[in-house]
Amino acid sequence: MADMRKELMGTAMEDEMSKKIMEQEKLTGPVAPTGLYEAASSTVEMEGRKDKDGNLMVYELPSGDYGGSYEVAGINNRYHPDAAEKLKNMEPSLRRGYASQYISSYTAPLTSKLPQAYQPFFQDLAFNRGLAGATKFLQRALGVDDDGVLGPKTLAVLQNENPRDVMRQTSLEQLNYERRLAEQNPERKKFLPGLENRIRNRLATFGMAIP
Repeated sequence: MADMRKELMGTAMEDEMSKKIMEQEKLTGPVAPTGLYEAASSTVEMEGRKDKDGNLMVYELPSGDYGGSYEVAGINNRYHPDAAEKLKNMEPSLRRGYASQYISSYTAPLTSKLPQAYQPFFQDLAFNRGLAGATKFLQRALGVDDDGVLGPKTLAVLQNENPRDVMRQTSLEQLNYERRLAEQNPERKKFLPGLENRIRNRLATFGMAIP
């Protein structure tokens, strides 16, 4: 019981931090996140649907969605079953903080290997398209073998690149990938506009746009 109270207290504190970030953006406009928790909070805002009180709500996914039957801020019950169930049964006011914390933890195996300048951007991409998927898009952008493993060769090439150029080219690689999948499978076409907007919104969060 003590452990549960401690976890909920930590989640409440993180949720308050997320609200402060949102309030600051209302005053100054969107600011590119620099820390991983801050970036995760931005991901939650992009992915999440809110109830009338402004809390994250459980969203029933449409038929044919590849994420399962429901999600909370993009944390769906197909790829994140335990976290999704916990969020579903959680007090709504605590969901934002827990979701941000989960996204940071889930993507850490990738972000922890990257230079700091890349971490917030690729945290969002890795959550959106999985760790291996994000790595493959990065590798294609760099022109190295896209084996989905972030190893020494990929990191060595990355060190000599401009972060903004890499993020933009990686986004183009994802965009082309999503369009190819839609062409190959007509059932996916209905999801393409949302995926394209998701890619553009990520770039906009970091002050960029697809040329």
